[in-house]
Amino acid sequence: MTVRIKKYNDLHLRIETDSIEYLDAMRLEFTRTVPDFRFTPAYKKGRWSGRVCMIEKYRHTFPYGLLFDYVRIHKKNFSNIPIEIDKEVKEIFQGPDIEIKYDLPTHEVRPYQDDCVRACIKHTKGIIRSATASGKSLVIAYIIRNLLQNGIIQKSIIIVPNTGLITQFYQDLLDYGFDHTKVGVAYAARKQWEKETVISTWQTLSNNHDKLDLFQCVFCDETHQAKAHELKKILENAKTSQYRFGFTGTLHSTELDNWNTKAYLGPIIREYPAGFLAEQGFISKCNIHMLNIEYNEENKVSYHDMRDMVFRNDYRVRLVKKLTDYLDHNVLLLVDKVEKEGEFLKDVLSNSIDKEVIFLSGKDDVSVREKWRKECMKRDNIALIATYGIFQMGINIPNLKYIILVSPFKAKIRVLQSIGRALRMYVNKENGAHIFDIHDHTKFFDKYGTIRLRYYDLEKFDVTEHVFYEGDSISLAFLSELL
Repeated sequence: MTVRIKKYNDLHLRIETDSIEYLDAMRLEFTRTVPDFRFTPAYKKGRWSGRVCMIEKYRHTFPYGLLFDYVRIHKKNFSNIPIEIDKEVKEIFQGPDIEIKYDLPTHEVRPYQDDCVRACIKHTKGIIRSATASGKSLVIAYIIRNLLQNGIIQKSIIIVPNTGLITQFYQDLLDYGFDHTKVGVAYAARKQWEKETVISTWQTLSNNHDKLDLFQCVFCDETHQAKAHELKKILENAKTSQYRFGFTGTLHSTELDNWNTKAYLGPIIREYPAGFLAEQGFISKCNIHMLNIEYNEENKVSYHDMRDMVFRNDYRVRLVKKLTDYLDHNVLLLVDKVEKEGEFLKDVLSNSIDKEVIFLSGKDDVSVREKWRKECMKRDNIALIATYGIFQMGINIPNLKYIILVSPFKAKIRVLQSIGRALRMYVNKENGAHIFDIHDHTKFFDKYGTIRLRYYDLEKFDVTEHVFYEGDSISLAFLSELL
């Protein structure tokens, strides 16, 4: 018996074998339960089991981006069965050999950036996982430049999660030396599809699938932010894009989400985590201070009631207030809820600390957020409260070195992307960036803190733990030797 993998179409591969037992076993290996499936209407009405399989049942096909996962699982479970990969399949991940040139002015390429550029051009498809602040936009710029200069592509499109990042990426390309007449944007207010390099959002492209045929190369920046359905539809319609790349600082915590992300982009071809880059001196060292709060009473209440009680706990509030006032520069305080957390914290801190207190949420216009981003670059006395949603990705404040994670969370991407805001190198970070994570030892949130510690360990962040007992005096003396 031999298993053969053939090209089915531009997006899918086909499994050829006479063994039904083998196919059933591999389908089982590629089947996972969708999180929270019990709450979906389809499951409640008995129309869906809550499980998803990445291998199509009747055609025996799967997305090309899962080829390497498929081979790995096959070799692990069926090492006695030969597997053959057709030449046409291998060619999906093979680009022409070209001389890579780094000729953009004033921007020196770091070794890991060179490695990422070469890997992308060689393999034509795949995902780069490189920590926030590692300079992914420069890598994308050089991939585009080399493919254009060698006549391999005529047009490329960069997909970002929101309009704010369109402006930021556009300016990055101009700073790198791109001709402004050849770089365009596409969003609700302006669509410049005719340009050589176009920067757009997921939302805009979801309503303009017909424009995707214009491009031979597609980049998905902050790939983890794209919903699987959106990503699938966009990449399915990008039929002329032989070159497909995803860039992210954080991978999903579930295998199914990662499979969906890789499906129409490709495998993870390079990984450069924050701990490694900090060790090499390319980004700021990340110092995690885990502030463990032991509470006097354990209240038997619902999750949402417990969350509100913890956030407004007088001792916890005093700790946040004292810490924000103590730190010698701007402080970013991240919250989740607008009224119950952001507005509340603003009222608590205003007029009680020696910093100007500002609160930003999704309700604020992009221009307002940009104003305060620039203010933070010019000043050192701002306590900026913001919702995770607007600050967990793409916001560039190089001199930011203090973040307080005020709201309790366990979501991997939300936590790590938020921390990434402080990892850019800057002159005021001789000792690195400092992240203050409040670990509430209560029902629900004790577990959340343990999960976050696991993330920090995987990223190789330096973690120190400190314990505060409700009712005791609040001492921050431990910080005097660190900041």
